[in-house]
Amino acid sequence: MNPLALQYLTPVTLNGGSTAASTVPMNFGSLLGHAVNSLSQSQTQANQAIQAAMTGQISVTQAMVAMVTAQSQLDVATAVQNQAISAYQNIMNMPLS
Repeated sequence: MNPLALQYLTPVTLNGGSTAASTVPMNFGSLLGHAVNSLSQSQTQANQAIQAAMTGQISVTQAMVAMVTAQSQLDVATAVQNQAISAYQNIMNMPLS
């Protein structure tokens, strides 16, 4: 075997290795859709946690953890959006020559 020959790496799974979601092909659109759905769910869970804390069903600490989780996911989504817009603007400003 040639020592410089390419060797294939094992694929990286984004779902923790479970086989249920591995049957669905993961392209950029589906990954983006999954990320947006996850962001929406975390925002909903944070709102529900706030309401549950106000009624005394859960502790304030649990509500704060849900809020911080939702905020961190929103920060990541905002950073990705800003990078995508910046990349688009860089491409649009490239000369055509």
